[in-house]
Amino acid sequence: MAILRTVEFWPQTGFVDAPWTGDRDEDSFVRSARSVGELYSEGIRAGRVEARNSQLRMFCTPHEPGRADVGVAVVTEQFEGFEMVRVTVPERVAALSPAARAALVLDVMHAAAVRLAAVRGWDPAAFEAAKAHVIEQGLRFRWTGPEKTAPGRRHVARPVFHVADDGHGRVVVEIRRVADGALVAASAEALTAGAESAFRRVARTLSWRDRSTVRIDPGDGWVTTIVEELPAVTAGDDEPDPVPEIRVVGGGWDDAVPEAYEVTLHLLLERLREPAWATWWAGAEDRVLEIWYDMLAAGARVTARRLDNKLRVRIDRPAADTVAAADPVALAYADVAAMLAAAQRRAGLGPHPDLPGLAEATAATCQEIERRAEVVRRMAAVLDVFADRLPAWLVTGLREDLEQGRTGEFTDILRFQLSGLGVTATAAELAALDAL
Repeated sequence: MAILRTVEFWPQTGFVDAPWTGDRDEDSFVRSARSVGELYSEGIRAGRVEARNSQLRMFCTPHEPGRADVGVAVVTEQFEGFEMVRVTVPERVAALSPAARAALVLDVMHAAAVRLAAVRGWDPAAFEAAKAHVIEQGLRFRWTGPEKTAPGRRHVARPVFHVADDGHGRVVVEIRRVADGALVAASAEALTAGAESAFRRVARTLSWRDRSTVRIDPGDGWVTTIVEELPAVTAGDDEPDPVPEIRVVGGGWDDAVPEAYEVTLHLLLERLREPAWATWWAGAEDRVLEIWYDMLAAGARVTARRLDNKLRVRIDRPAADTVAAADPVALAYADVAAMLAAAQRRAGLGPHPDLPGLAEATAATCQEIERRAEVVRRMAAVLDVFADRLPAWLVTGLREDLEQGRTGEFTDILRFQLSGLGVTATAAELAALDAL
């Protein structure tokens, strides 16, 4: 026997800017049913109702002129694949407020489910519990995806979803400080499909591009959110002398950028954190040298702009340039050198500390790429060990992350899922995971 898992109106979804059904009242009704159905399904799964089919589908039938109530007709005939209920919606349902229409959907859905339970001999207590779950959640389905930690571990991002009254989903990426959990950034609300399964797919696309840039694909292209750098707060009796700082912020990225360009760029920018560079920058009038880059830019250029007490320099480099480059390492090297020259010129400083030579940068890039590949190989081997004890969707998502070189949250996600699923592991398996 199967377990009843889904109670929903049909169609499940439709186009954003076109009716889901041919009738305005029915269209409004089935759209409101998307959120209520997700909650009712979530509640009924906990009841473990044994049934021939795992789905209960409800269909709206044409209006009956003059009818003021909602007609619910349970189809007692057994079908392969799903149970069926026909519902007749009266006129003016579309004129109801979203809250009232959602309450009506719940009444109809529950009446249909309880009637079918009586026909099939199911325990009605499971359906009463499902209704209580919907009410407890406020008749609005919400789902929060797993957190992902930024490089440097200063921030975490998580996607927060809900199903709106129009039947479609919405997602907002929230970014919080690790230190105290304060919300410091949030993306604009983005449209997505209105189902938990769709929310889980979208959540797996959430990724940090660098310490301050996170993005997600709701289904129609990437949405990027940047954490704004907050000024430091210093409490004391006297204002301290400003400390010179070179700050690498980051910026827009494109997955098409070759790994060699990305690695070289970040290795060179990491060099700027060394004391010799702060000493060089101490001669500038501006306290902060702020470095940005944008691989989504339309054209290649380096800019330098003064803002308050900082000089902001920016590398604009279209991703297509990096793909076409015969030597991506040399291109990244040249971009960083041009950026430093612009900063030196605009700040009126003398020569900056030497960058490593191109040959040294090339060798360091190759070494880092090999190190990353080795990490991916080790993580893939650990995933293979646990694969048959984990859900297929999780294994697929983690493998996709590894194929894209996204390793930052692999161990945290795997540990969390192993604990949450109660997976038993040997000491040797846990040691292999700890070694990552």
